[in-house]
Amino acid sequence: MSGGIELRLMTPKDLDAAITLETRCYSPEAAATLSGFQYRLQHYGQFFWSAWSGGELVGITNGIRTSQSSCGDEMKGHQPDAESGGNFCVLTVAVLPGYRRRGIGSLLLRKLILHCEAAGVERMILMCEKHLIRFYEAEGFIWHGLSSSAHGGIEWHEMSRELHTMEHLTE
Repeated sequence: MSGGIELRLMTPKDLDAAITLETRCYSPEAAATLSGFQYRLQHYGQFFWSAWSGGELVGITNGIRTSQSSCGDEMKGHQPDAESGGNFCVLTVAVLPGYRRRGIGSLLLRKLILHCEAAGVERMILMCEKHLIRFYEAEGFIWHGLSSSAHGGIEWHEMSRELHTMEHLTE
């Protein structure tokens, strides 16, 4: 726990609260659906993290493993994932408006990075809005440019972060 914030993995009973949070943070056109969250929890539950304050869900992060090198529009619905893929597409980092700028998004993202490294993920990929580029750069992500995606009518920017691998120990 950090500053009264408890980080834990999501559970099926938390999904209604997660969808409520998602719809408060994203436009209806860009927000994930309940079925999308159910799929992510079922297949990638070890990467579906939540932040709680006083019993209230205040932040979430999640995504999917993939063999693809970028997060396209198709990953927002019934995603073409690959449970053994070397990349991890971050699909959600969301914090309730009243809890932003307190480090909760960074805590969630760092927890996700640690779990991706432990799971052997080689690279994390994501799309974000322009105003979030600096946030992700502060966490080691590199900006690659505008995405071809127009999901939810938003101008997205592609970013990635290479993860630590143990290859140097086996050479």
